Amino acid sequence: MFSEKPGYVAYLNKDTAKLMRIKNENNIILPEGIFSFPMDAHFALTTRCNLFCKGCYNTTIADDKCDMDFEKAKRIIDNLSKMNVFSISFGGGEPTLHPRLFELAAYARSKNVLPNITTNGVNMTAALAEKMKIFGNIHLSLHAMKDKEQVENAVLLLKKAGVKQIGLNLLLSTDTVPHIDSVFKWAKSLRFQRVLCLRYKHTEKNKGINDMSIDDDYRSIFEDIYQFGKKYRLKVMCDCSAVQEFLEYGAMSKKLLYYLDTNGCQGGNAYIAITVDGKVKPCSFWSETFFDADTMTQDDWLYNERIVAFRNARHSENCKNCEHFKLCNGGCRLQGLSCCKDHS
Repeated sequence: MFSEKPGYVAYLNKDTAKLMRIKNENNIILPEGIFSFPMDAHFALTTRCNLFCKGCYNTTIADDKCDMDFEKAKRIIDNLSKMNVFSISFGGGEPTLHPRLFELAAYARSKNVLPNITTNGVNMTAALAEKMKIFGNIHLSLHAMKDKEQVENAVLLLKKAGVKQIGLNLLLSTDTVPHIDSVFKWAKSLRFQRVLCLRYKHTEKNKGINDMSIDDDYRSIFEDIYQFGKKYRLKVMCDCSAVQEFLEYGAMSKKLLYYLDTNGCQGGNAYIAITVDGKVKPCSFWSETFFDADTMTQDDWLYNERIVAFRNARHSENCKNCEHFKLCNGGCRLQGLSCCKDHS
C-alpha cells in the first residue's frame, strides 16, 4: 500500500487488506518473497546529458543522442499503471533534456503513478523550478565536488518555488569521500530531506576508469558516514550495494541498518530499470535487458528465466542460514559472487 501525502509504503497482512476492501484481483499464488509487480521503475528518458561525468555508469559522450519516443513512453506508463506500480523515477542521461518530460510526468499522475526525478540541476531556472512541482520527490546528483555550486543553485530555486521534497544523491568516490564532513555540513545548511550515498560501481559503460573506486577504504568510509550523519542530524541512506560490507565489517548494527532503511539487492523484485529504448532490466547498473516494458506481463515478471536467475544470484550455502540474509539478499550482483562469510 502506497501514499504520497503522507509519504509511506506499508505492508498489509491479508486480514487488514480484507478490512480495507483491497482485493486479490488475480488470485495467483506468488513465489515466496517476490512482489506481484515492482514498486518502482527507474525510467531512462534520454541518453543526452549536459555533464557526462567521469565514471558515469549509464551514458557517455560517445553514445548516440536519443530520447525515448513519447508515445512509447506513454504505453510503458499505461502498462506500469495496469500492474499497480507505485512510482517511476525519471532519469537519463539528464531527464530535463527530454522535450516532453513534464507531459510524461502529468500523464503518469493521470494513471495513478507517482513521478519522481533525479537531475544534475544544471538546467534549473525559476521557471523550470515551478514546473518541477509536478514531481513527488526530486533528487539532485552530486558526482564531483566541482558541481556543488550548480546543485546549490538548483536547491535554492526549487525552495523559492515552494518545493520541499528534495534529496541529495551523493556519489561516494575518491573525489567526494575526502570531503564527507564538509558535504554533510553543506547538505544540512541546504535542508535536504535526505542524503542517499551511492557506491561507485564498475559497469559496461565505465570500464577502465579505476581511480574513482573507494572499495579499499569501505569500512572507515561508512563509519564516517554514520558519524557525520549523526553529527549533522541528517537522514542518511546508503544504496543496496553497501549492505554486504556493512555486515561483513560490523560497521553498523543490524538494528541500525533496519532503522536506516538499508536493504540488500531488490533489483528485479521491488525495483526495475527501463532503458531509453524501452527494455526492462533488473537494475539501473545492469547491462543485460530481459523484455519490453510496454508489453511486460505478470508471467514475464514472475517467471522469466533470466530475471529469476538474477534474483537468485549469490544464494550460496552460507546464505541460506545466514542471520543477515533478510538484509543482504545475497549482496550486490555487480560486486562479484562471493558471500560475506566466505571472507572470514
